[in-house]
Amino acid sequence: MKPTTAQQVNTLLYYLQTKQTPPFKILFWENLQKIDFDYSANSLQRLSQFFAAMAKRHIQLPQLLANQSGQALIVALAAYIADYLAKTTGQPIAWYDYDRMSAQLARQNKYPTQSQLPADFYASLTARIGHKVYCQPLKLLPDLLQGKDVLPQFIAQMTQTLYQQSQVNLLQSPEAVCQGYLAKVKTGKLQDAAIAFSTYLAAVNFDNSRDSLVQIDEALSAIQQAFGFTQADYLDFLQDTSRQAFCYLLGFYIGVTSSRLANAPVRWVSFAQMYDSLGEAFAECLEHSFVLLFEDYYRTPMLVVTNRLFGLASSFPTTAAEFADILQRQNAGHIAVYPYQDAVSATADLPAPWTSAMQAAGALVASVLSRLSQGEPILPSVYQAHTSDNTGGELTAFNPSNIALLSPSDTDLDTATATDTDALIDSFYQTLHQNPQLAPVIVGCFDSYTNLPMGRTEGIVIEIWVYENPRLQLQLVLPYQSANDWHSLKIYPLVSHQNGAQTALTSEQITALTTHFYQALLSTPSTQNTAVKTLWQDAYVNQLDSWVLPPKDQRIQQQNAQLVTRFDFALLPILDNQTNVNMAAFDYTSIDWLRFDLAKHILQASHHEQSYLQVYVSDKLIKDELYRQVEATENLYRYGKVVWGVVIKSDVALTQPMSEEERDTPFANYRVSCADILFDPSGQARVEDLQAKARQLMDAVGTVNQPANTTPDLAFYQLHYQDDTSRVFNLAYPASIAATNYRITTSWIWRRHLPNGMLSNSVVPIIIHTNAYQNKAEQGEIMVLPSQLWDKAYYHYWLSLAYEQFGQDYDLLPYIHWQHKYAQDSTDAATQKRLWPKFKPNRAPSRTPNRAQSSAIGLMSDKLENPMSATAKQQGSLQQVTIQQTTGQKLADVKPTLQPSTESTPQTARAAQTSQTSQTSQTPKASPSSLSNELTQQLMNDKLRLQTQLSTKDTAKDKKLLVMAIGGVLVLIIMVILVKLMR
Repeated sequence: MKPTTAQQVNTLLYYLQTKQTPPFKILFWENLQKIDFDYSANSLQRLSQFFAAMAKRHIQLPQLLANQSGQALIVALAAYIADYLAKTTGQPIAWYDYDRMSAQLARQNKYPTQSQLPADFYASLTARIGHKVYCQPLKLLPDLLQGKDVLPQFIAQMTQTLYQQSQVNLLQSPEAVCQGYLAKVKTGKLQDAAIAFSTYLAAVNFDNSRDSLVQIDEALSAIQQAFGFTQADYLDFLQDTSRQAFCYLLGFYIGVTSSRLANAPVRWVSFAQMYDSLGEAFAECLEHSFVLLFEDYYRTPMLVVTNRLFGLASSFPTTAAEFADILQRQNAGHIAVYPYQDAVSATADLPAPWTSAMQAAGALVASVLSRLSQGEPILPSVYQAHTSDNTGGELTAFNPSNIALLSPSDTDLDTATATDTDALIDSFYQTLHQNPQLAPVIVGCFDSYTNLPMGRTEGIVIEIWVYENPRLQLQLVLPYQSANDWHSLKIYPLVSHQNGAQTALTSEQITALTTHFYQALLSTPSTQNTAVKTLWQDAYVNQLDSWVLPPKDQRIQQQNAQLVTRFDFALLPILDNQTNVNMAAFDYTSIDWLRFDLAKHILQASHHEQSYLQVYVSDKLIKDELYRQVEATENLYRYGKVVWGVVIKSDVALTQPMSEEERDTPFANYRVSCADILFDPSGQARVEDLQAKARQLMDAVGTVNQPANTTPDLAFYQLHYQDDTSRVFNLAYPASIAATNYRITTSWIWRRHLPNGMLSNSVVPIIIHTNAYQNKAEQGEIMVLPSQLWDKAYYHYWLSLAYEQFGQDYDLLPYIHWQHKYAQDSTDAATQKRLWPKFKPNRAPSRTPNRAQSSAIGLMSDKLENPMSATAKQQGSLQQVTIQQTTGQKLADVKPTLQPSTESTPQTARAAQTSQTSQTSQTPKASPSSLSNELTQQLMNDKLRLQTQLSTKDTAKDKKLLVMAIGGVLVLIIMVILVKLMR
């Protein structure tokens, strides 16, 4: 079997570091043994000297590539440079040869046509450092072999890039932000120099122990003594983003470590979520950016850091250790973990119905995991066991065909809404309480979120109910984490949030029950058994730890670390003056904009989509003639049509990626970016002809030097072209160049309406007035079609052009969706006045669930009560409040309150009260919402409804016309009456 790229590279690095003689030849091995490849700055200096010595001897790449030992030398040194970057920045590294890298790019970017790597020597080896940065260290070799000291500058630039890419996006979910920061210390040491005071934290062992909290306290004391911070320095301190990151990192670590020590289930929430519950009583500050929620408390661990440095609150803990001790006293949890143990039999004597119920639960979850292994959604499932007269009243054997998948539609599971799924879970719990079929055993499971000491994660909630004496009501959760940048799919041991008083079971009994569950889970019949066993072997970890790798990843690591006995790495040839392979041209004829119903798409837009469709009017735009385009947006959306346009000229800024400031704060007074766009009002022109006419115009403008030598129409456009403040609307294409009906309009570009905020291509879909062909300047306004409405193929092609030029596609829509999801794009009243067009609230029928659907199972809340007294003065009391989230998201650390119907028995009511103690979120995963039937009505009806949805700036005129019409009718009636009287 041929060694993998990682195996060959790691073998070379191993022999460089150990200085042992490899089993294959490496050129100049004796000289290399004099260098300590210990990832120090000195090793890079010695490496530069080594290349300089080869340069003096005029050794160049072709000579080194002429034999196998020379190839091993250059691959080893190039790999060490990339590995140095990974080690010194604390980032993982992955190695790719040319074929794997090409496939990775195609899979990662999902473009319709693959942007190929140039098939030359420098693309033979690529290192992915971290999760986003790709490095081709072979490109350094020509300069190094010419004696150029380029290594320090390369290392400095790449290090800065890696630190920038590893910055945590605060607009992600609070749990994702926490994971991003804790990933920086998952090895036990902080290696991110972009974090302020990182040298003070070098001695801290981040191992989630109480000792680590004491070490953090010592580091904070050292910082305070060194800088002498006072309360007067607090605001200036927070102006530095690296210091903010320092507070976030320690705050998240202190919170998670304290909850682990207290064995308390927790989750993180954002300031916006807390503000929705508490209102203005919850002040906005760094310490409140991310809050740690317990069952009946909230905590602000970031305040431990700033309080230690600045003495902000005398009644709040000033040390991380004290904070952890308070949590241990006030918030200690009772989560019990029941790990899987191979070849272990249950020891406790259990009633036969209990054993049968656990075996049924194991088989049921096996069917669920089988779906998970195939990438299918986890649907709520229920199994009811029955007795058989032939077996003396014993339970019948488990039959997989009796599993009922609870779904709102048997034909289209993807159209299930969150409300539908909530209702299914509600119905499931009603079945558990009422047991209408008088089944002796009912087991069920569904997908959810659950809170653990390490934070919030996904989990399969399992309910096991036995109705015969002795009765059993047991809830277990099988937590798991989906694959992400740090690891593949991971399955954790079973956990129980119920205490002994709630279950009336001993720990030994629950252990025995879970043993039966595991045995049934891994002994399911037929094809399911193989799939579940494989998944279990690849994903199961025996401890609740966010950073322990699943077995599959551990095996890959072990495989990559295996040493090889021969060097057999394929290097591509050096191709001088080779041009990069460009992407194939896009087939613009594949998109028919004439059939695109713009008004219908606007009508169907959700609330968030409507906010995306709006544009922000800055102060600079109000003073610009392009403000008329803003005023026309409403009519363009309502009556416009989409055609292809070709950019003739644009501001230089539009051809470059957006700044982070403009991306993060779009509603600000940035400069007005505009472009001249050529288009055919009829929409029938071929894109290639528009491009040709645009080139002809630019050639004419560029070659005409004397105004006397040009025609008036071309001279006019030349004067406009030379003036950045000049605007044209519906300008006819110069007839002196070609006789066409094409038009030119200056358009203001709202950058968020482009896929990546920049003009990656000159061809762009635009919205024009339907009657723009009438050559009226007052109807010449156009606007770029918001990219959310673009054809997906062209959308990805646009991104691929940016990737080809910049190495990144800068896709904005995922970022905008995060902003919508976590209300990071919320606007105040002043900003709302600057947003156009003005959408009225949708008039769609209310989807508010009925009383039955609104039970605590379907619509849950997080109760936050009695914050610790030490923070009461700063944060105010918190009594019986609820953090609301968007329907369709899973909620966590909630206490389901089962409300029996009026027909429920007293026993059912008591069972409901028992179930209130569950810590597990039972708001299931939602499928994408389906469109209502009203949105499929005829086009004319849709446009009529659209007029009621968009506010009308001509309201006064419409009222006048209505009054005139009514007056006219009255006059006509009076005249008819007079005529009759005269007769």
